[in-house]
Amino acid sequence: MKVELNIDPSALETKVLITAREQSRTVDALYEHITAFGKKGLETLTAYRDDMARIVNVADIFRIYTGNQKVYIQTPQGEYTIRRRLYELEAVLDKRQFLRISNSEIVNMKKIQDIDLRITGRICIQFADGSQTYVSRRYIPKIKKCLGI
Repeated sequence: MKVELNIDPSALETKVLITAREQSRTVDALYEHITAFGKKGLETLTAYRDDMARIVNVADIFRIYTGNQKVYIQTPQGEYTIRRRLYELEAVLDKRQFLRISNSEIVNMKKIQDIDLRITGRICIQFADGSQTYVSRRYIPKIKKCLGI
């Protein structure tokens, strides 16, 4: 890979150009990294449990999932409900850290401890706290690509 830097005092804004012979995993990853650079993701969420509100750091979240028409977050301190929709959270969370694994769940890739591929056609994700979840079959190709499996 060749990298060039061109300083132009007359430039009105910074422009990054990727030139490649063909689209590849490396080119896609580079593009995603550059477009995500400088975008500040969501850092905290207001979560609720037992009529109490709590500010939760997004980095502490293991997973975000839906159930009983509510959205829940799982943290080391327990589970909380939040008053946002899953698709809204997916749009504002850091895509390098959070990954959608089904229509009803987003996981924090930095909190994954093990990925069990033994079950044919299924992927089981285990978190550091011992909890686990399964990847929807529809999302398996996307997950494998993101994790380099």
